[in-house]
Amino acid sequence: MPKLIYARPLLPDERRELIRMRDGGNKHMALRAQIVLLSADERYRVPEIAAIVGLGSDKVRKWIHRFNQRGVDGLRPRDFKPGPPPKFRGTTRRRILEIAQTPPRQLGLLFSSWTLHNLKRYLIEQGIVDHISHETLRKILREANVDWRRHYLPPWQ
Repeated sequence: MPKLIYARPLLPDERRELIRMRDGGNKHMALRAQIVLLSADERYRVPEIAAIVGLGSDKVRKWIHRFNQRGVDGLRPRDFKPGPPPKFRGTTRRRILEIAQTPPRQLGLLFSSWTLHNLKRYLIEQGIVDHISHETLRKILREANVDWRRHYLPPWQ
């Protein structure tokens, strides 16, 4: 019978960091934190965790071992680089989201729903941004859970 593997008991700071990682935006880090939390707190076995998170048992064992050896830092990629800061923050980001949720006709435009192309063009024409890629725009909208493709019907329909 294979040896049972569990994450070691968590220190209070580690538990807080794991919960922050689990609830954060990086899906890979969230999955790794969830694996450790299920093992340490809930005492789930590796096959049970693998079924819950949708990974193979070998991957689950890998992350438990890394946590046991190096703590929370063991869950981060070895060449962890957080990347550049977001290009659009604060007021600009809020303005982008506000416009994306406004029916285009209310802004005097001749279409009833946004496309990324039309939204990008409008943001540039209005001087809200100098340049923005479709992918950055899509990411901003997705992170805020905004559906820009929704069709807006005229009020009389």
